[in-house]
Amino acid sequence: MKPASDINRFYRTNEEYFSRLGEKEFRKWFSKYHSHLRSHDGSLVLDVGCGVGQVVNRLAGDGFAAIGVDISPIGIKTYARRKRIQQASFIVASCYKMPFRDNVFNSVGCLGVLEHLDNPELCMQEMTRVTMDYGKVVIASPNLLCPVYAGSFKVMLENVKMLLKRIFRSGESAAFEHREPVLHDSERVIEKDLDAVTLTDSVTVRRLLTQRGVKMTYQSSYLGSRRAIEVLSTLPLLRSIGGGIFLVGRKMAKGL
Repeated sequence: MKPASDINRFYRTNEEYFSRLGEKEFRKWFSKYHSHLRSHDGSLVLDVGCGVGQVVNRLAGDGFAAIGVDISPIGIKTYARRKRIQQASFIVASCYKMPFRDNVFNSVGCLGVLEHLDNPELCMQEMTRVTMDYGKVVIASPNLLCPVYAGSFKVMLENVKMLLKRIFRSGESAAFEHREPVLHDSERVIEKDLDAVTLTDSVTVRRLLTQRGVKMTYQSSYLGSRRAIEVLSTLPLLRSIGGGIFLVGRKMAKGL
């Protein structure tokens, strides 16, 4: 696997990559995440790995005090801040060590972030740290153990084996598998998540959240907004084996 420094450099310096992110259509790619990340009026919302800031600016336009953090100065300074509207703030920071106090945000989320991290567990730890008690945690990501992401029949079988092992061995410790990423800015890389370094799966993400005191309130394997698909994607088995991970939970107070 490429060193973490190579992965960080790619996201810090690749302007074309963020230009392509900025071309994504909001309704198709962000509307469901935006809808779930919203909290009650006036609340403080954090988008981790905010990219070029589409969701943060939309939340601010809805009346929320919204903050976005991203490791890339290009994503923040070249794109997000240029389109910043009132009540939106953007900070260049690592998701491994965010510059916020404990228990401060009403709602914290990340969309399409965990799979690009060499240490997603630490990011999730930080997300729950800055979420206030009974606050909302939202995680959306591709389920890269789903057979649809396999590049060959052999890889598909390996992915299915790993996924079923996670589903049916509830006592197994939660840990992600990793892979060698493809680091360049082509459309195919971005659309197929070939730049992902971690094989994210819904079972591992859910267990890690539970270990950190987050109680699940919503689970789906669909990242879009079509109602018919959404209903099917919330069924117990399908939400674990489908192509997406969409989890929403409440951070419970310690001792409860």
